[in-house]
Amino acid sequence: MNFTCSVSHVGDSATVTPRGDIDVAATPSFRASLQTALAAPGVGTILVDMAGVAFIDSTAIGALVAGHTAADRQGTAFRVINPGPMVTMVLTITGLIGILVPAAPETTADAVAPAGPDRLR
Repeated sequence: MNFTCSVSHVGDSATVTPRGDIDVAATPSFRASLQTALAAPGVGTILVDMAGVAFIDSTAIGALVAGHTAADRQGTAFRVINPGPMVTMVLTITGLIGILVPAAPETTADAVAPAGPDRLR
């Protein structure tokens, strides 16, 4: 599957929406989209909508961790939303599920709530 990634803005939230597998070939584009979202003025929350992603490798995990770390440094919330089964499994195995994915949000507003003390540093 071809990889694409878009960034959209609504209010103070930026949503990064990757589609396809995020592997070593796709990660530079994914990372660039995360950096675009982080650099946008007035963004208080970055949501990474993983609904269209079936596979992530270690390079994608590195991009997510780097994005989370950069967001944290600038006081921006960073959340992965709508992870599929494979993405959820990888984030669980790596111990990142509780850091990057909000606990069963009922609405997007729940997903953009400030992070608790378990934020990745």
